[in-house]
Order: sequence, then C-alpha cells, then structure tokens
Amino acid sequence: MHNTFLQKVIVCMIAGFLAACLVEWGKVFVQGADDALNKGYKHTSGDAFVRKP
Repeated sequence: MHNTFLQKVIVCMIAGFLAACLVEWGKVFVQGADDALNKGYKHTSGDAFVRKP
C-alpha cells in the first residue's frame, strides 16, 4: 500500500509537533535544573556595590 501525499503531510506534522515538544521540554528541564542548583545564589554585577553620590 502506497502512502498518499496527505498521509505524508500528516505524519510530518505529527513528527514536527513531537520534536517541538521535546525541545520545549528540554528548555524547561534545563531551566528547572539550573534554578535548583543555583537557588541560593543571587548574581549581582560589580555596579551594585558602587555608591552613587
């Protein structure tokens, strides 16, 4: 049985959706892991310690 063009389009749409979900899940996972590791650490630049007249 040969696939029709519409079936190929639907399969590509599903594959693209799953790939996008995987990328977004990876971003959320990395951001959550970064927050968990650096929760108590507050990054400040050197400008925060300079008093302005």
